[in-house]
Amino acid sequence: MNGTTDAADEQAAAVDDPSGDERAELINQLQTVQDAFERRALSAWAEPLVTPSLTMQQLRVLTIIATDPARATGQNLAALLRVSLASMSGIVDRLVDHGMVERTQDTDDRRVRRLSVTDEGAQVIQGLLSSAGAMPAAVLERLALADLRALVRGVTAVDRVTQELSEKAG
Repeated sequence: MNGTTDAADEQAAAVDDPSGDERAELINQLQTVQDAFERRALSAWAEPLVTPSLTMQQLRVLTIIATDPARATGQNLAALLRVSLASMSGIVDRLVDHGMVERTQDTDDRRVRRLSVTDEGAQVIQGLLSSAGAMPAAVLERLALADLRALVRGVTAVDRVTQELSEKAG
């Protein structure tokens, strides 16, 4: 899609619904449908949280290491999560024991141990992400083609606005 089409769509929407009532109603309907969908899909989504046998704190640490490797040291993580260095060391030890994280010596300061996510840890994170909001293929395959096109258009629009907001915040 291009910016011209998007602007035309926005103008058409404003003309079609000058008071915003339809927009508010559609947002309400979408939230209701999403809530119902998430309740039905909860058991499938929860499985990756239970399967790796990690605590929520370990999952948080694993995710932080994966998303911000530059700050991935025990000392930085302890400060970020407001826990003692000894507690963080224990959390990291268990992640290392599970094969999710590895420690390496910092090339600039040998006293510092850098933490990085292993392939196994990355697979756990990917499993969590892919289950977090994924539409089951069996559901998508049963949608009418027109509904599937509309869904793709809507999700693409949500992604575009999310990216725009992220760029403005950054």
